[in-house]
Amino acid sequence: MSLGNIVLIPGYMTDDRLWDDVVEPLKAQGAALTFAQLDSGHTMDEMAERIIETCPQNFVLLGFSMGGYIARKIQQRIPERVTALILVATSSRADSALQQRTKASAADAVTAHSYNGLSHLSLGYSLHVDRSKDPELLQRLKGMGQRLGYEVFVRQSRLDRSSDTDRLSQIHCPTLVIAARNDRMRSLEESTELQTHIPGAELRVIENCGHMIPLEQPAALCDEIIHWLNLMP
Repeated sequence: MSLGNIVLIPGYMTDDRLWDDVVEPLKAQGAALTFAQLDSGHTMDEMAERIIETCPQNFVLLGFSMGGYIARKIQQRIPERVTALILVATSSRADSALQQRTKASAADAVTAHSYNGLSHLSLGYSLHVDRSKDPELLQRLKGMGQRLGYEVFVRQSRLDRSSDTDRLSQIHCPTLVIAARNDRMRSLEESTELQTHIPGAELRVIENCGHMIPLEQPAALCDEIIHWLNLMP
C-alpha cells in the first residue's frame, strides 16, 4: 500500500537535512515527499501560506516541533486537502515570557558577522542527555543553522508562537501525535494535551530519545508513521 503524498515541515533552525534518515524508508513505502521551507516569512501565518503554495492537491501533513504549529495553521486553512496530520515533538502551548526573552536575547547577542549557527550548549539540550555531546549529531544540527543563516535565525527567534489549544477540537482529520520519552524541550504532558483535545487523535511515545526524534531515532519514527498510515482506511 502506497503512503501517498507527505509534506514534511521542519522545526526551529532546521532544514531539509533534518529528514535525511527518514527519506528512504518512507519512499520505500511509496511516499512522495515534499520538503517545506521555513527560510522566509516573518510570521507563522506567512510561512503557512507559502508552504500551501508548494503542496500537492491532497497530502499527509507532518510537522516537527515549531513545524507542528505551522502544520495546524495549514490544516485550518485547507482542511479538505489534508488527509491526515502527524505532529512530532510539538505542543499547542504559547511560549512563556521566559522563552520569548531567551530567544529574543539570543537574536540580539549576535550580528551577521558573528553568527555561526546555534551553540553546542543549546543544541545539546535538544538531544537525549546521553547524546548531548555527540559530535556527529551536534554538527548535523549546527550545519542546518549555518546554512539557514543569520537573517533566518533572527526571524525565527522573534516569531510569535501563540497557543492554539482552544482550536484543536476543530481538527477532524486522522491525527497521530508522536512524543519522545526524554524530550527536555517539549514535555510528554504537552503531547498528551494535543492527543486529548484533537478528536480521535492517537499518541505514540518513542523511548530513549530527546527532542530531535528524526535525527536520534529515525527508524522508530518511520515505524510509527508507516504503521499508522497503513492502518488508515
